[in-house]
Amino acid sequence: MNDEYRSAEEIQAHLEQLRQDQAALEQALKDRRKEEKKELAAEIKNMIIERGHDVFEIAELLLGGQKKRRRTAANSGYTLYADPDNPERVYSRGRMPQWLIDKMAANGFDPSDAQQRQQFKEQHLTPLAA
Repeated sequence: MNDEYRSAEEIQAHLEQLRQDQAALEQALKDRRKEEKKELAAEIKNMIIERGHDVFEIAELLLGGQKKRRRTAANSGYTLYADPDNPERVYSRGRMPQWLIDKMAANGFDPSDAQQRQQFKEQHLTPLAA
């Protein structure tokens, strides 16, 4: 049918259908790109593993090779306290990590009480060099 013989309503409906089709195509393109990224990531991950490397180490290198520097108690003059059951868990001051809150509660200490926190650190944690 020739456009000059269509009514304004028919043209408007056709235009709306074209917009819907465009939106659907744009969504399909987004979805396909997302899927391609997943496939690429899986291929790269497999390559890293096949070559015997750690995925996280390679990812760190890809993202700039440097870890963000965090201000720690070790370089701020505050004493670090390590969990004797897991020396990877360390606390100094500030917001208490969940492992410390749980450990205090399990030993009958109130994590919200500053005096009990200090007592707990002295009795149940291992002080490290400041």
